[in-house]
Amino acid sequence: MRKIAVLIFVITVTAIGSISAQGLTREYLDVGDTINVYPKVEWIKGNATGKFDRSKVYIVDLWATWCKPCIAAMPHFNAMASKFKNRGVVFIAQDVMEDDRQKVLDFLKANDKMMGFDVAYGGGKGSDFEREWIKPAGVSAIPQTFVIKGNKLLWQTSPDMINEAVIEMLIKGDFSIEKAKKSITN
Repeated sequence: MRKIAVLIFVITVTAIGSISAQGLTREYLDVGDTINVYPKVEWIKGNATGKFDRSKVYIVDLWATWCKPCIAAMPHFNAMASKFKNRGVVFIAQDVMEDDRQKVLDFLKANDKMMGFDVAYGGGKGSDFEREWIKPAGVSAIPQTFVIKGNKLLWQTSPDMINEAVIEMLIKGDFSIEKAKKSITN
C-alpha cells in the first residue's frame, strides 16, 4: 500500500511540475545564464535556430523596421556575417517590438542585399520572444545584441561593439567583456 501511495505522489508531483513548466517564462536573463532553446519565432530568411549548438557562436541582433539606428547598423552586421559565416558564427537579425509582419517582409525584400544572415520575425507585445528574452533581459530600447556561446549568454551589448577582434576572441575561446571593450577603444 505504501508503494502505491509513493507512486501516486511521484506521478502527481511530476504532472504538476510538467503543467507548471509549460506556463512559466524566464523571469531574468543575464550574462552567464544558460540558454538552450531559441524562443518561438517565424524564420523568414536563412536557417532556423531551434536549439543552440554549444560549439557555435550566436550573434543575435534585435531590430525593427521603424528603428533608424538598427537599420544603420545592418551594413556592419552584414559585413561581419559575410566574413565569419564559415567559422562557426551564426548571425541572426531578430525583428522585435513590431506587430506588422508584412512590413517586415516588405523591408526584407527591399533590403535583401544588406541582410546576408538569418532573419526572424518575433512579433509584438506578448510574443514568446518578448516573454523569454526582451522582458527578462530588461530590453527597453533597440538595437541590442546578444552574444551566446556554449549555451551561455556571454554579453548583452549594442551592435557597434561587435567587431572582428571580438568575434575572433569568441571563436578562440578567449572572450571577456573587458577584452571586448578594450578592442573597441584601441
